[in-house]
Amino acid sequence: MKYKMTFLIELNNVNFEYDNFKISNVSFKLKEGEKLALIGANGSGKTTILKLILNLLKRKSGIIKAFGLEVNKKNEWEIRKKIGFLFQNPDDQLFAPTVWEDVAFGPRNLKMSQKEVEIVVEWALKSVKMLKYKNVSPVNLSWGQKKLVALAGILAMKPKILFLDEPFANLDMLAVKELLEILENLRKNENLTILFTTHNHFIIQYWADRIIVLKNGTIIYEGNPEDGLKLPEIKKAIGTWDDIIKIIYPGGEIHEHPHIHIHSHKHIHYSDLESHEHKHDNFD
Repeated sequence: MKYKMTFLIELNNVNFEYDNFKISNVSFKLKEGEKLALIGANGSGKTTILKLILNLLKRKSGIIKAFGLEVNKKNEWEIRKKIGFLFQNPDDQLFAPTVWEDVAFGPRNLKMSQKEVEIVVEWALKSVKMLKYKNVSPVNLSWGQKKLVALAGILAMKPKILFLDEPFANLDMLAVKELLEILENLRKNENLTILFTTHNHFIIQYWADRIIVLKNGTIIYEGNPEDGLKLPEIKKAIGTWDDIIKIIYPGGEIHEHPHIHIHSHKHIHYSDLESHEHKHDNFD
């Protein structure tokens, strides 16, 4: 009988040191099918944890398991084949003369037949809506298009988990929408699990199933986004929209609902990242 694995990734008291930076006693589990966000200020250890899981960086102590196996030098390649890692900068991931050749590199490296390569590359490019660019050089693509091609290259390897390092960075709103649609389709149709890093508060609040907040290499919160984002220590660690509004409108008064009252009777509503104005006639 085949049993469904509950946890795909497990970290237990993982420690790492490099120069003056440390990862200290990090423990968490990634459930199959979930979207788990690693968040925190720059330099808090988010990307380092992704690299530790893949054994791209060597932990000082602790246990890391992937698919039930403790990650080590002997099995790291087998584990990496099941985890697709999308870098923050797509230029670090693209190198072939055409989009097609770039996406085909991984499947060929897995010794797939030419027919299998053609099938999986076409599927991957269709999945990210980039098939029509198959003969284009990645150099001539926009940042958002490069990210999609890099994602296609990962998908062509047929991973079980996606590691996404700042996937929404430097994307306009339309590109964020398109990437989210693609990722949601992949999750539903391919049963993919997602571990990602981000600074985007909207994505953290509305897309992540669960968040892990890091500060100086240590986990300070693990749980659902709604509860975590209300905590004073989390607000201090990652910042808030209130902090931004106070700079723009220093004379305003912040309320819980939330909106900000300016002396001229203008409100800025930002809970859903939308803004609009209300004009009030004052008959006093």
